Amino acid sequence: MFEFDGKKFEEGTREYSPVHVCHMLDGHDLNIPVHVIHGGNGPCVGIFAVIHGTEYYQNRIVRNLALGIDPAELSGTLLVVPVANPLAFVGMTRTTPDPPEETVDFSNLNRVFPGKRLTPLFGSMEATDVSLTMRMAATITDMILPRCTHIIDFHGQTRGMALNKMLFNLDPASREMAKVFGIGILHDPPGSISKGGYGPLTDFAGTMGIKCIVPELGGGGHGEAFDNECNKVAKRGITNVLVHLGMIDGELDLPERQFYFVKAPHVRATSGGYLISDMEARDVGIGKSPREVSKGEVLGTVYDPFSLRELEQIKAPCDGLLYACRVSGLVEAQSEVCAVADYDGSKWIS
Repeated sequence: MFEFDGKKFEEGTREYSPVHVCHMLDGHDLNIPVHVIHGGNGPCVGIFAVIHGTEYYQNRIVRNLALGIDPAELSGTLLVVPVANPLAFVGMTRTTPDPPEETVDFSNLNRVFPGKRLTPLFGSMEATDVSLTMRMAATITDMILPRCTHIIDFHGQTRGMALNKMLFNLDPASREMAKVFGIGILHDPPGSISKGGYGPLTDFAGTMGIKCIVPELGGGGHGEAFDNECNKVAKRGITNVLVHLGMIDGELDLPERQFYFVKAPHVRATSGGYLISDMEARDVGIGKSPREVSKGEVLGTVYDPFSLRELEQIKAPCDGLLYACRVSGLVEAQSEVCAVADYDGSKWIS
């Protein structure tokens, strides 16, 4: 028997059990969708997608999981959240669109956990004195995270970009889970987004003792062939993790070696214009090996669509492997164009 949100779930069951957040002005209830897949005693893995609304492909990844796994063959429980920020998803924006009057800029769901006031705001510490985005985070914090022993939080890129890397919490069990997923490129960045304050879901979940990984996979608008390759990577990774945790039977299917890196210089277009890219989505290592680049290598050009003159060249910032890139199309000034896993300080692990 598994209890969640005041309900009891029998072994071998799969049920849709959305969690209530609040009542909205247009008359509908804002809920966080949750699919409970309970197979009996064992770990409880929370699987999240679409914390950022533009990372919509991840919804397909978790749908395939939720519909494809047989709860009768599962030891433990999956709490699958296919759309963590419904407002951003429907608005097709990265953050909560047009939030009600926010005293502070707290509309990015993955920057506001635990969703509760940590310090006074103009003297207020009221539990209700938070943004709508923070209220969604608080609901996830209170209702979903306490039931989880492990978390897989899927992210990706927006339309026109592709991404392929793994982030993870720094405890040994999370590190091992990241390696077992087998995405091929593991990123251990210096520093932290939250720095002890508000931050990502997985940062806060880690303070609760939950083991967390963040596969960042794919992007929008690259066609079914690319999406299918992304799904193969995700399916293999999820299966590996569930086998690793003893939740399903099977053997690990891992690449012979994986690239572990620390430095990750990003390249942005300093001028808005039309990008002619020498990069394709698969260059990030989906369906083939990641593309190797050399410092100073020209990866694209940006021209002014009005005067037609060339504005700048996009160059690789270092020697390394391409793990994020943008294909040809319009870019605004300061749009990210690519990111490279720097060979400096990196290593191959098996």
